[in-house]
Amino acid sequence: MIFTLLSLAAAATTLSSAEARMQVTVAAEAPRTEALLERLVEQNSGSLNLAGVTKVAEMMRAELAPLGFDVRWIDMRATGRAGHIVATHKGNGRGKRVLLIGHLDTVFEPDSPFRGFRREGTRAYGPGVGDDKGGLVVIVAALRAMQAPGRFGMPTSRSC
Repeated sequence: MIFTLLSLAAAATTLSSAEARMQVTVAAEAPRTEALLERLVEQNSGSLNLAGVTKVAEMMRAELAPLGFDVRWIDMRATGRAGHIVATHKGNGRGKRVLLIGHLDTVFEPDSPFRGFRREGTRAYGPGVGDDKGGLVVIVAALRAMQAPGRFGMPTSRSC
């Protein structure tokens, strides 16, 4: 236990100023991030629930557009699926390219008994918490954290 604490303390002292600012941002944004997870999980988006998947896409657009992303909807209703969003950020041309992938749907259709969001201590439960609404929330949290020190050409002001 003491070794772990010392290792964490040593790791914290080696953070760059940008990394330290990202760490602070993640901690400060935790309530907002958890609220996003709850909203996404509360919205049923079973693969065949086209309206629900579309609503999750709209929620994600609302998170990504203020971060400077061009968010496009690719309609797939002709195939029996709702569609996809593709969010692109041009950056400043000095950084590396990054590809982040997630999905908007879950396997739990509207009539599934597994629904709703709940917390038990530090754990969250509900359809999509781990696959993949939780993953979408991690992506948004990471992008907000990278925005804080002005990474990938993003403005340093916070989005609301």
